[in-house]
Amino acid sequence: MYFIVLVGPAGSGKTTLAGELASHIESYGPVVAKVNFDPAAESLSYDVDVDVRSYVTAQEFMARGLGPNGALIAAVDSLINHVFDIRRVLEEIKPDYVIVDTPGQMELFAYRHGGPIVLNALTHGYPSLTVFLMDAIFFENPASIVSILTLASSVAVRLQRPQINVVSKADLLMQEVLDNVVARLGEEGFLESLVASGEADIYTKALMMSLVSALGSAGFVGEIIPVSVNSRESLDALYAKIQQILKGGEEEKYYDLRYEKD
Repeated sequence: MYFIVLVGPAGSGKTTLAGELASHIESYGPVVAKVNFDPAAESLSYDVDVDVRSYVTAQEFMARGLGPNGALIAAVDSLINHVFDIRRVLEEIKPDYVIVDTPGQMELFAYRHGGPIVLNALTHGYPSLTVFLMDAIFFENPASIVSILTLASSVAVRLQRPQINVVSKADLLMQEVLDNVVARLGEEGFLESLVASGEADIYTKALMMSLVSALGSAGFVGEIIPVSVNSRESLDALYAKIQQILKGGEEEKYYDLRYEKD
């Protein structure tokens, strides 16, 4: 059982990708279980296999007097009491992959202890990775790119597992941006050149340059995969990267060889 944890800001397309990626992987043979990890979710665009709202909801905590954000944080923290039940259900399903669709409130994973603790308990003993979604709108200017990459690095530090960074809704970007910006972000000095040419005061540019330098020194700005749920080719590329990391199989590119051999 392999865990794929989808993380990203609200509106970045996690729920949509969860359903489409699950269907895409299943089209090659593997069994995929989908977990809604958002106790405040109002609706889902996929058929869920495990729904944390069966155990706890943010509304329960709001009824006790907490605001929406506080209720969500408390609800996620309380999931630690139900992790074994969730794992038991998943082990009965016996999926090859588990896709975990998380809330968009980034403080849960970038800054607080509860989210990472519950995720670690859920995935304990199984290979797992994070797929961090960066909405296409963040690639409109250098400041937004630096901002979202910094947030992605914070999540990587907190969750401490392999992380694939993707541009979600990539079909909304012009091909020129995909080819001349997204594809080149991992090139040495490229992001610095974008910052230098951008519109910002000297102090903001200095801060941005420091952040870019730190991200580059850490090797964090590497391959960023453009993904669109409307493009099977992009889902293939994401699935290939997931297999490469989770299974270590360089030869496993666009399908799971285990199923072809059966």
